[in-house]
Amino acid sequence: MIIPENVLIDAVTGSVAPKTERYVKRVSDLRQVFADREAVERMVAEKGNPLVYQVRAYRKEGCDLWFGTTTIEPGRVGSEYFMTRGHFHKRRDMGEVYYTQAGNGLLLLQSRDGQIETLEMRPGVCSSIPPDWAHRSINVGDEPLVFFWICNVEAGNDYADIVQKGMLKRVVVGNSGPQLIVNRS
Repeated sequence: MIIPENVLIDAVTGSVAPKTERYVKRVSDLRQVFADREAVERMVAEKGNPLVYQVRAYRKEGCDLWFGTTTIEPGRVGSEYFMTRGHFHKRRDMGEVYYTQAGNGLLLLQSRDGQIETLEMRPGVCSSIPPDWAHRSINVGDEPLVFFWICNVEAGNDYADIVQKGMLKRVVVGNSGPQLIVNRS
């Protein structure tokens, strides 16, 4: 039998207590994600491989739900903002929900047939990610972007397509803020 339990989530830092999982991604871990590979290597050499994002999760054995937070630091590699790797779900019939708690970002979504959508991520906004849409979160602000996520444990994450092919669009610094451009890499 699964026993009910409270989980404390800090809206500013993204800390989860108790947490059952945690992982971090640094600039060097995302070499294949950023378009400007020279800027990646320069940043690693000059700034000591900065933290880009961390995921803290809670998963209870036997429960069908899995949830946690992602915190993306502010920063850029070349003209691209710090972002997550992006992924589809292994189960193509399962979606996900993101609830932004702090910071400002964009949620870049791509359907398997190439449709692109962007959703604003700001405190109080809850984003519904439909099944079979790749999703990547991008911090376009000057403070950490913190969001809560929840999905079915069976959804799984499939990073391979995005790592191998990239997403069709990229978010870069434009003259008047974030700008969506065609991915040429």
